[in-house]
Amino acid sequence: MKKFLFLMGLLSILTGVLIFAQPIVQSTTTLTTIFFEPDAGETPFLNVINSAKKDLKIEVYVMTARDVFSALKKAVKRGVDVQVILTQHPYNMQAQSKYAYENLKSMGVNVKWAPARFAYDHAKFMVSDTSTAIFGTSNLTYSGISQNFEANVLTKDPQLIKALITVFNADWNNTRAGSVPREFLVLSPNSESDILWLINNAKKTLKIAEEEVPEGNVFNAIKAAAKRGVKVQIIEPISNIKNASGQYTLGSLSIAGVQVGLVKEPFIHAKMIVSDDNYIFIGSENVSYTSMYKNREVGAILANEKLIVQASRRFDSLWKAVSILPPELPTSQMAFLPQIVSNPYRYIGKLVKTLGTVEAVFGPTVFISYTLGNKIGGLELWLGHVANNSPEFMVGQTVRVVGSVETYEGQLEISAIVPPQIISKSLLSLPFQPAFDDMSKYCGLIVLLKGDINFSNDGMYISNGKRSVKLLPLEKLPTIPSGTNVYAEGIIVNKNGKYEMAPTNFYSANSYVPVLKKGEISKKPTLAELRKNTHLYYSQSVTSTGIVPAVVSPSNAYIQSNGYGMRIYGEHGKIKPGDIVEVTGKFTSYNGSLEIDLSGLKITGHSTIFPVLTKISEIPKYSELFVEIKGKVFNSKKKSFYVKDDSGKVYVYLPKGKAPKNGDVIKVIGIAVKYKDIYEVYATQLLK
Repeated sequence: MKKFLFLMGLLSILTGVLIFAQPIVQSTTTLTTIFFEPDAGETPFLNVINSAKKDLKIEVYVMTARDVFSALKKAVKRGVDVQVILTQHPYNMQAQSKYAYENLKSMGVNVKWAPARFAYDHAKFMVSDTSTAIFGTSNLTYSGISQNFEANVLTKDPQLIKALITVFNADWNNTRAGSVPREFLVLSPNSESDILWLINNAKKTLKIAEEEVPEGNVFNAIKAAAKRGVKVQIIEPISNIKNASGQYTLGSLSIAGVQVGLVKEPFIHAKMIVSDDNYIFIGSENVSYTSMYKNREVGAILANEKLIVQASRRFDSLWKAVSILPPELPTSQMAFLPQIVSNPYRYIGKLVKTLGTVEAVFGPTVFISYTLGNKIGGLELWLGHVANNSPEFMVGQTVRVVGSVETYEGQLEISAIVPPQIISKSLLSLPFQPAFDDMSKYCGLIVLLKGDINFSNDGMYISNGKRSVKLLPLEKLPTIPSGTNVYAEGIIVNKNGKYEMAPTNFYSANSYVPVLKKGEISKKPTLAELRKNTHLYYSQSVTSTGIVPAVVSPSNAYIQSNGYGMRIYGEHGKIKPGDIVEVTGKFTSYNGSLEIDLSGLKITGHSTIFPVLTKISEIPKYSELFVEIKGKVFNSKKKSFYVKDDSGKVYVYLPKGKAPKNGDVIKVIGIAVKYKDIYEVYATQLLK
């Protein structure tokens, strides 16, 4: 294998200029091959799954194929450790994702949702026994392995496999993958530079099969390649010209000399680039802003001549069935925002010219509004097609916009086809103050809500005591204690039929001044700090210390310190009660109980730990702590029973040993656990 371009490295040494090498992989065809769908069908994927003897790692956007589920079930039955990472909210496929998660859980697969820091975990790869891997563009669905045009890599190359495992383990533990895998893989977030390098180095031919319309710098690079004399051919699904933004972008490429071929069947889901006879890229990365900058994506640039010829021939065979897009641009019409908002279906998919005042800026997502007579309209302005970095717009500026009217997750938007032009800088936004149950009338507009901040497992809310509005984190939310009374200013957004607020500012409810700021958090909070400041540390990577009162399983234990307890979840080695441990991981929750999902653990000492003697009614004061209760047994079963004293009753789960008889008066020592707002005791010891 050859990881680096030697001449580039030599040039950097001679000139003193730092040049980052691209992840070029030269792997022999005895180690690495490529295959296409629907040609190959499900066989390559089932072969890898069925070959697993010890472990199988799968990270995929969506999984619905019955034969894949069946093969995974058999793998579990024969003792294979199967780990699967799924995207929790794939676009318009949440039900399928939930089904896959529950189905995998039921058959004994270790399954996790992908880290929430990715817009989407769009990667598609599997690794069997650290010896065989597949990565590329196919989801594990019927369409992904039997209908679409897809491109995939099958490899036994140890360097590629090691890089894939590093990425998987990082995502499994919600940690950063680091730079080492990027020596062999094209990884998102931040994969654009590798894609641009491939396009910019084309001298004669550039063949691109792509699901999405090129955006930003990639669009410019493809256009520039055609203008410098490269024969550029790009195959896209014909559905990409349904909207005016797709028509305009692809039409612009056609005018620049790019041969744009449209295909109805099979659906083009591949993401493949062949540059001259030198390199081929296959991976999950689309040439869009979100894919290259926000998602988890995995691909590779291969330099094997036989694979390049194979890919080029498959592209040529597909090209025979394309319809060539003529070099034309769609026409636009003038429409004011209130007109678009009041009658969206008249404008959906069409190109409009309009005006708007900037209400809020969240990177390439900008919200604008405009007043016409006694009507006001606001919507989202998407700049991903024309800018890969945060635009230089500021709140209060009025801009002239040309773009396609579309919807995204229920939110009405204009997808700009050219950078908006600033025509005024003097207007300031005046927020509305709607009722909490009247959000739909203010979609896309800046509002001011007064209420108390509160938290649940899925995020931050503002509440007026009767109703709550979720605060959508288009950028990092500030650290505000639960119960704080505030004014929250922000944009109302339609999120799949639910109206949420993307906050831009918070103000003290008493003085109406901006006093709440984004604060820094301690990297080593105590358990007390974690419990007292849940909102501050939630979903963050933390390191904390405690003593172990109970070990439930190889991946489930508890720690406590100075009167505060916490569950730790993940492989913890051979810790035992009394061990003093330093744990690192993501601070999160499960079924209403706070926990740390482990990414690391270190034993630092050993001590003796004693339970807290408590009445049953006071158990909620000792959540996740080592307690002792005494009472009479009733409703005794094989693994559980209830205990009551003169203050109340509590459910007790007994994982080991024989349950006591009804009527026995016993002492129960164990962990007080909150499960879905109900407190229980996980028993470690029974005494009469």
